[in-house]
Amino acid sequence: IKKVVTHTTRSKREGEEEGVDYHFVDDDTFNNMVKNDEFIEHIHYNGNQYGTSKKEVKLDKCCTLEFEGAKTYYSLHDKNIVIFYLYCDECTRRERMLSRGDGKKKTEERIDNDHKAFKLDDEIKKIFDFEIDTSKYSLEKTSQIIVEKYYQILKSRGIDTTTINIKR
Repeated sequence: IKKVVTHTTRSKREGEEEGVDYHFVDDDTFNNMVKNDEFIEHIHYNGNQYGTSKKEVKLDKCCTLEFEGAKTYYSLHDKNIVIFYLYCDECTRRERMLSRGDGKKKTEERIDNDHKAFKLDDEIKKIFDFEIDTSKYSLEKTSQIIVEKYYQILKSRGIDTTTINIKR
């Protein structure tokens, strides 16, 4: 599954590439895109803006969203949209952030923000097609589960998956 490349106003981290990890834009560009209704969803999160442009979303693509973004996708009532909830324990999240060079202070701020932003309740649970605890699996195994469930869910909705070009 190809990644939807979302837009952000945050600074590029070491090793990230423009057009691969994100489309890195300044606030003025982002705000103009909002004004021109170019996003399916957008949010201000952790001091930066993030958004998914309409032209990026296709059947064989995926994107990472926070709950409000997931609710926006769910509200489209599009049977082609499959919503996975990926989560992991706090210890694993902390280790992953530190290993990518976020620093202790930034990591703790992010963990604290996540506690507020990702409160799981019954309303949000109903929009997920499938949940995966990523702390239990390698990246490769998590990807394999996602692809298999993606196909299963699309087929159960009557969607012809023979036209989707995803390596399995």
